[in-house]
This record gives sequence, C-alpha cells and structure tokens, in this order.
Amino acid sequence: GLEDLCDAAAKVRDNRKQTFLTFSPKVFIPLTRLRRDTCSYCTFRTEPDNTPNIFTSPDEVLDVAKRGQSFGCTEALFTLGERPEKRYPEAQNWLNRNGYRTTLQYLGDMCKMVNEKTALLPHANPGTMSKREMSDLKPYNPSMGLMLENISPQLFAKGGPHEFAPSKRPSVRIKTITIAGILRIPFTTGLLIGIGETLEERIESLLYIRSLHHQFGHIQEVIIQNFRAKPQTQMESHPDASTKDLLWTIAVARLILGSPVNIQVPPNLSARDYQIYIDAGINDWGGISP
Repeated sequence: GLEDLCDAAAKVRDNRKQTFLTFSPKVFIPLTRLRRDTCSYCTFRTEPDNTPNIFTSPDEVLDVAKRGQSFGCTEALFTLGERPEKRYPEAQNWLNRNGYRTTLQYLGDMCKMVNEKTALLPHANPGTMSKREMSDLKPYNPSMGLMLENISPQLFAKGGPHEFAPSKRPSVRIKTITIAGILRIPFTTGLLIGIGETLEERIESLLYIRSLHHQFGHIQEVIIQNFRAKPQTQMESHPDASTKDLLWTIAVARLILGSPVNIQVPPNLSARDYQIYIDAGINDWGGISP
C-alpha cells in the first residue's frame, strides 16, 4: 500500500541524505507579470492595463535584493513571464526605451547587477530558452530552472490546460533542460500534479527527467508541486491534488530518481500537513521567503 511505498522511498533517501532537510533562504524578484502564454490555472499572469509597471525597474530590483539580504536571504529568485514582448507592444516599447531588445537581455543585466552589488546568488526561471540565451545568463546564475510539469500530450490538446501555452509543450521544455545539461548549468525541474495527467504519465515524466540526468548529471533538484485551484481562473472548480496523490508521487519520484537527487515539495502549497511529506522521501523545502 501507500505506507509501504513511502517507507521504501524514505529508506532510499536515507541512504544518501541521512537526516538532513535543506531549504534556500530566498527573496522573490518578480521582473514582470506579463507573459505570452495563457494557462488555465495561472494567477501570476496579468495584462498591461492591470499593472502600474510593465517591468520592475533596476532600482526596485536592487532594493528588493538588498532588503532580502538584510533578512538573511542567500538567493534571489527572478520570476517572470516568458517573452511578453512577443504578445504586448507595451512590453517591447518599455524594453526599447531602456536599451533592450528582449526580456531575457534585461534579465541578464539584472542578474549581473544583483551578482555584483549584493551577496545574493541569482536563480533565473524565465521559461524556455535557446542555447545562446542560456549561455548569456550562465555567468551570473549559479543555477537555473524550468518545470517540465508533464510530458503528456493531452495537456496541450484542445480543452487542455496548456492549449494556449506554446511554451508548455513538452518538446520545447525538454529542449531547454537538455541545453542546460550541454552547458553544464545546475538545473531545477519538476512535475505539476493534478492538472489532468494520468499516473502513468507522471511516471513517464520522471523517467524522462532521470534519463536527462543520467546523460548530463545536471539536475540538482526535482520539485513535486501539487495543483491548487485558484479563484478567477478557468480551473477554479477543478479539484486540488490530494495529500494521498502527492505522497504517492513523491515516493515514486524518490524510487525512480534514487538517493542522490534532491526532491522538494513547496511547503506553502501544503501548509496544513507539509511535515508528512518527509515520510515519503523528500529532503528539501525549496525557497523559503522572509
């Protein structure tokens, strides 16, 4: 049963990780909330008319980073929507006015600034990227990340949550994770569970992550993130991923990925019962923000 599965996974974790649980004291720097994709469950994305600032300015970025540092943070997580300039003229105009062609160029400068003017380590999550774009970011990012979410083709089929999200296609996400391996960039990826995928598709996704890690050795952590329905989204009435579902997926991830890979569950998405996921084989809580 589930208890035996979790016990086996915890034993595998204990072989390498002993009894250490890690986390990253992290400050979040939202560079922009505009994005070209539309997902059925996203609350991060906004429209130009709904935000006073198209992008966070360099002064604001540095201010947030320095305040994070004063609270003991060691990592600056840059969050942003992917390539908003492809969809919104307002974003392209802002970039042009400030001397940039793309959002990724601006991100690179902000990572460089935080790297040089604070003690924080930047970690960029800008979505899918080309080899050149990742090479440009690499000098200022000790690590980067992109959630695989799932390799299921049904999620981007008509009516699926990723129907209008071209960058959520598994092929383009896999390409970015592969480029990170070629460039030897330590990388965070993971699954989002409970959005319409099958258990078999979760297993296939984890096996794919394992194969990439065997090839390049660059997957530093795998996040198992549970879907939580949010009001005023298309999936607001979709049921949340259950505790049992999350326990099962964590345990299977640990058994598939083995003891060396760090497996993380975001505690903010499981505030009521987050401790029990330790029993399923996790060893990391990810970014904890002051």
